[in-house]
Amino acid sequence: MSRFATFLIIITSVISYSFAYSAMPQQDESFQNNSSSKVKESIPTTGMAPRMSSVVDKLLINANSLQLTEKQKKSLSMLPDKYVYPLRRIEADYDIARMKINNLMQDPNFDITQVKEETKLLQETALKMAYMSIDAIAEIRSIVGLENFKKILSMLGQQEKN
Repeated sequence: MSRFATFLIIITSVISYSFAYSAMPQQDESFQNNSSSKVKESIPTTGMAPRMSSVVDKLLINANSLQLTEKQKKSLSMLPDKYVYPLRRIEADYDIARMKINNLMQDPNFDITQVKEETKLLQETALKMAYMSIDAIAEIRSIVGLENFKKILSMLGQQEKN
């Protein structure tokens, strides 16, 4: 049990770190290329959000490789429509919001209010992704049961090593 608890803590930490990292100031690549070599200060924009839809999709693929009941398989088959595809749309919204902020920051005379509004939208989108991915992972666990969920997580760890 302690091994499973440790693994869940690690997964939770990685997800939390990923979302925290995406909110850290980054320097936009296009700004970096266009700026003079004398002034290379960081412009507060955000990095890429983790692709949680891919994580949920991998968990579903691993779950389907287990020997599950027909009811479990049917329940799992509905999850891509419920979580994976909407997560991909939210990830696209996140990328668009990030690009808008980067474009706004290109103008030396940018509108502070507009940048703050776009940044708030970006944060809300990242939070929406986090909550949806947590719900998806919890629903997978609830469908397959705790023991099978442990197997799925161990399979996920083995795939990353390969």
